[in-house]
Formats: sequence, structure tokens, C-alpha cells
Amino acid sequence: MDQELFYEKNGEGEKTLIFFHGFGQNHKILSPWVELTNKQYTIYNFDLYYHGNSSRPDIILSPEEWKSLFANFLKENNIDHFHLAAFSLGGRFALTTYQLFPEHTRSITLVAPDGIYENFWYLLAVSKGGNKLFKYFMLHPTVFNRFLKLVEKLKLTSSQMIRFAQKELFTKENRKRVYRSWTYFRPLQPKLNLINDLIKSKKTPIHLILGSKDLLVPIDKIKSKMDKSESVYYHILPLKHHQLIDGAKTLIPSLLEEVNL
Repeated sequence: MDQELFYEKNGEGEKTLIFFHGFGQNHKILSPWVELTNKQYTIYNFDLYYHGNSSRPDIILSPEEWKSLFANFLKENNIDHFHLAAFSLGGRFALTTYQLFPEHTRSITLVAPDGIYENFWYLLAVSKGGNKLFKYFMLHPTVFNRFLKLVEKLKLTSSQMIRFAQKELFTKENRKRVYRSWTYFRPLQPKLNLINDLIKSKKTPIHLILGSKDLLVPIDKIKSKMDKSESVYYHILPLKHHQLIDGAKTLIPSLLEEVNL
């Protein structure tokens, strides 16, 4: 399989804004964000690997490789400084990018971000032994559904989480995608101690937009992991996970305007 990292360029502003979408999506899902920011910014709206028009062999994506890929992107587009904004899985890429390019990052806006809090099921799925079982489940959906029913019966997680898993992993394509994303993006786990130190020392504004009804990204778990720096801001909306892209669209431009860097 060839490797391609696709992005769509929009806008005409002097400042640069980079978007990363969530799992099972592509750059088009963030079109509402683009429409409200493209007057002030030049926007680079990415497709993550295994999503949309971006492709990659089934191999680990290391921070070192991502640094090289992103550095080439910056050089090709003559970009010096940039703002980052991301939803869900894209948050893992945004935080890793900040960790690798802190001097170039002006601000970060994260909507229900992945990469800060890792739940039990994710940690199990990416563990050495658990990953083999995870792969088996993704290849055998009938067995996986039986497992979900057992988990629900034993009340190991909420019924809402079970319904979410059943919906997201209904198709073969999505099961393959979640296995690839969880397995091969695993090394892009942000080093939160380093990130918190960078936020404090560089006073990088980081806005976290979270949903009070979001079961995937619990507010208390996020707050417990992030430093209580004056540069970290929380914005809580009465929304579920999937509602936050649209719910945050008018908030994001105003937060970027506050940064004004």
C-alpha cells in the first residue's frame, strides 16, 4: 500500500490553522469549522491515516516518523507558526504535534480529545496479549457481539457505551479501521508530563471543549490529567460526544480570536 497524507487547503488569512478530525470521519466533517474561520486563517484540514484520502501500510506510526512527515509538510507550505484544532482521535495528533513542535504552536483547541484519558478497554486492546484478542474480535463480529452482551450483563460498562460500540463497529470497514487506528497510532500517546510543562513554560493557550453528556471523554478524567495552569481553559457544553463538532463550531472562532497571536 502506498502512503499518502492528504489535506485540503482553504482560506486566505495570514495565520495558519490546522484541523484533525475524529475516528471514522474525514476532513469534510469539519467543514462547519472551516466556513467560520477561513476569512482569518489559511486552513489545512487533514485526513488522518486509514481515513478519507490518506493511506498507509499497516505499520506502527512512531513520533519520530510523524515529526519527519509534519516537518516536511511545514517546509513544503512555508509555514512557521500555526494553531491546532482537533476533535476526538484528532486530539492525539494535535497533542503529539504540539509535543514535537512547541516553538511553532500558537494555540491548541481540543474538542472531546483522545490521547489524554485512556480507558480500561483501550489499554486492554493495545496491550501485548489483548491486541491479539482485539484483532480476533474485529475479524469475528458475531463473537464480538456475544462478548458485548456478556459485558453488559455483568455491568462492566454502561448500556450507552455498548450501544455506541455496536453502532461504530457495525461495518467491516469500521472494525478494520478501529483496529488499525488503535494499534498503529498507539505510539502517538502524548507525554502529558512534558505537555503540561510546555504549557506552563511557554504559556501556550489550550482550550478544552467537553460535553457534560459525553461518556467517551469524561470531564473529571480530563481535568485530573491536565495541569491547572492559567493557560488551560475548559468550556463545558451540555452535549454528547457526536454532537460536539457542530456544538463547538461557533465557539472555536471566538476562542481563536481571543488568542490573537
